[in-house]
Amino acid sequence: MMALIFTLTGCESMQPQEQKTQQPQAPSVKAQNSIVLDDIATNSDDNQTTVVVDVQEQIRQVLDTARTASSPYKEALLLSATHNAIKINNLVLAYKIYSRIDVAQVQTTQQELDYFYELIGLELAVARQDLTAIEAKQQTLDQIANSRSVVLDSHHYLKATTIRADALSLQGKHLAAARLVVFRTEAMGLEQDIRQKLHNKIWHFISLHRQLTAKESKASLSLELTQAPSQEWQAWLELHDIFSVGDQNQFGQMQSRLKMWLDDWKQTYVTIIPPFDVSDFIIADFAKANQVAVLLPQTGDLQHAGKAIIDGIMTSRYDESQDNSPLDIRFYDTNASTPIDQLYDRAVVEGAQFVIGPLEKDKVSALKKHVATLQLSQQPVPTLALNYSPAEDHNNARGFFEFGLSADDEAVAVADYAIAHGMTRALILRPDSEWGERASDAFRTAFTELDGVVLDEAKFTEPKQFSKEVRQLLGIEVSMARHRRMQEKLGEKLDYTPRRRQDIDFIFMVATPNEGRQLKPTINYHFGQDIPVLATSHIYGGHEAAKFDKDLNSILFVDIPWILNPDKALKESFNEYLPNAQSQFQRLHALGIDAFALMREYPALKHVASSSIDGSTGQLSINANGKVKRNLSWAQFKKGIVVPLEIK
Repeated sequence: MMALIFTLTGCESMQPQEQKTQQPQAPSVKAQNSIVLDDIATNSDDNQTTVVVDVQEQIRQVLDTARTASSPYKEALLLSATHNAIKINNLVLAYKIYSRIDVAQVQTTQQELDYFYELIGLELAVARQDLTAIEAKQQTLDQIANSRSVVLDSHHYLKATTIRADALSLQGKHLAAARLVVFRTEAMGLEQDIRQKLHNKIWHFISLHRQLTAKESKASLSLELTQAPSQEWQAWLELHDIFSVGDQNQFGQMQSRLKMWLDDWKQTYVTIIPPFDVSDFIIADFAKANQVAVLLPQTGDLQHAGKAIIDGIMTSRYDESQDNSPLDIRFYDTNASTPIDQLYDRAVVEGAQFVIGPLEKDKVSALKKHVATLQLSQQPVPTLALNYSPAEDHNNARGFFEFGLSADDEAVAVADYAIAHGMTRALILRPDSEWGERASDAFRTAFTELDGVVLDEAKFTEPKQFSKEVRQLLGIEVSMARHRRMQEKLGEKLDYTPRRRQDIDFIFMVATPNEGRQLKPTINYHFGQDIPVLATSHIYGGHEAAKFDKDLNSILFVDIPWILNPDKALKESFNEYLPNAQSQFQRLHALGIDAFALMREYPALKHVASSSIDGSTGQLSINANGKVKRNLSWAQFKKGIVVPLEIK
């Protein structure tokens, strides 16, 4: 067995080894351990080419072998299968496999499987974002390392390092995560592409730290600077300091400082390879774009949505043109026969300095993949997609950002609001539809991560079912059944008033205005008039209708500023430019307006973590993963009128 505590003794080739999951007979102890190790090595976070179906088949084969294998070979195989399941994001399967492992067998120090059992357990906890499990696994790994020597080859040492760093970051210890990767890898003779990936990861952690409040960030940085024992870590801290400038007017000065920083550290510490964001900043042109390409559907089923967004973009352009700002906006129809990657390339060749779009989800994913495959040395054209790629899409595309009016954003905002106001126990009332399911899942995930509890969920399909579904959700059916049993037992009629369940803090409602106007009175009728109801923007039609909306009284809901409290000057410009604009497209108009604003403020938003703009769809900022984050506005129905709320 290998022996050393968190240090590297042998540097093998950094290429993944061929995985060996099946053996005609039980392999040696060394081979048993390598099954786990090789699997970790081959399943790099950066491997984007693996086909899910192939991995599923691989898992099946490993589990078949494990079924008849003896210990500890069996446990090694189950660990391998667990890791593969994590790799394809099948966390339910990963947890089931991991739970089958005999802990007594992996705790045999002779085999040293216990370390890998805890390491993969930590990887699973990170994937599930289980902070309690992360803490426990971290402590156990430290105990193992402190009690005896553990030797890893370079492949697995790097994997273990990144897993532990990801765990620290999830715990909010972003600088500690960055420091861990720096300290454990600075002396390793790594190939440039591998070091580039590691440095991108280090910068990702530092960027997350930079998103903390200025006070928190400055205090942590000051402490790190005084205790930095490493030249390379000192360089990263200096880089952090350079990027802490918050004024876009100082970007030229920042570029000069960065060039000096890079020259100095290449002379004194040649292994410093700047992350992509830093390289892009050094060569970036911070002048406003003179030509913008807009990739949106202008024909087909989505042409009205595309036109509404274009109207929003052109309203902002109309407002800006009064300052005589030069800007050429060119439009490309994404519903045409030209594939989205070719359409993008054409726009770039024709001189686009910024790209807005596409809107269609499949085209967003395809374009993101295309941009990710461009030559690393190529300066990417900043691209703002107006939708989100699937969660399972892990392509990392430089200069590619995603922005949209997702119901998920609103569901998360509801969860945040509830927890902030001491409401930790929720019921969900939503339509039996894909849209309702998506909003419910987003809320449930965000709410439970904040230690909230979803008590129950009811789905409705048509108005005549509302009463039944609400009764069941509020526990009225249970109360009535209890009453019937008591009458049958006593053989006489009893005076009785049904009671609802008393453990409810609020109801999360996903519904249209027409649905809500029936649901809220039904809730009131079934003794739930005192239960707070929090809803998404779908509950509001976007215009005053007091006569009908009085049935929505007391409902709190989240929406965009353009609907609840728009910028008056911009609203006047919009009405002047588009006097006959259709109200049902208001939110898409706001999306176009903010797409234009994000294009104009892109340099500050991308490179300064604390930067944000007060947009028409919310307060906007760009996170470290290239997603535009929206802080939304709140309102409440009072006497049928929507009243904006001040949320502290």
